[in-house]
Amino acid sequence: MRRLLARPDPGDPTWLLLDPRQARHAVRVLRLQPGDRFLAFDGAGSQWEAELVQVAPARARVVRALPVAQVPYRLTLYQGVPKGERMDLVVRMGTELGVASFVPVRTRRTVATGDRSDRWRRVAAEAAKQCGRSTVPQVERVVDFPQAVEWFRAHQLRLVLWEGGGRPLAAVVTESSAQELALFVGPEGGFEPGEVACLEEVGTLCSLGPLVLRTETAAVAAAAVVLGLRGFTCPTDR
Repeated sequence: MRRLLARPDPGDPTWLLLDPRQARHAVRVLRLQPGDRFLAFDGAGSQWEAELVQVAPARARVVRALPVAQVPYRLTLYQGVPKGERMDLVVRMGTELGVASFVPVRTRRTVATGDRSDRWRRVAAEAAKQCGRSTVPQVERVVDFPQAVEWFRAHQLRLVLWEGGGRPLAAVVTESSAQELALFVGPEGGFEPGEVACLEEVGTLCSLGPLVLRTETAAVAAAAVVLGLRGFTCPTDR
């Protein structure tokens, strides 16, 4: 069955409401008709089997609550904003890998201009819908490097990917029992020396190996390492 974002009706939680964008997709693209069933999720951790009852406004009836896959860790990705569509790729694949939130960062070597966080939120929502996640990651607006470092400092386990060396990422993650982690990845061209020194004061410099990876590849590979070492819990009936 198709998956769509929906929210419980505040007046009656046995009914679900679809926002206009989701409703248009359901009717015009998926060709759903009243009486058709689909999978609904609210982006906050709940999902249901639902039956479409009406299309304007779009309302559905809850058939039954469904079990959800739980990510047993919280991973925040601080990403130096890359050029073009590469941030879309980071958000989409990071969502599939269980990243809980994204912080786009403007560093000294960041080339991209503007703030496309609204687009990246839509990318995250579509990726969560496609991959079966019941939660949609948070995507912050673009922040400058000094602000990002202050936020980064507050996390339990702080990992900095650096092409210049560092401890193996897998070893650092394995040695820690932290379930709240943060990864900081630079943009094209990497971090400037002063930024590396600043991050080294608050986090652990880590490496993914001897090869120099593109920024979007490094972010996705690092998230995959965390996923592989921390894993998912199996869905259970609630």
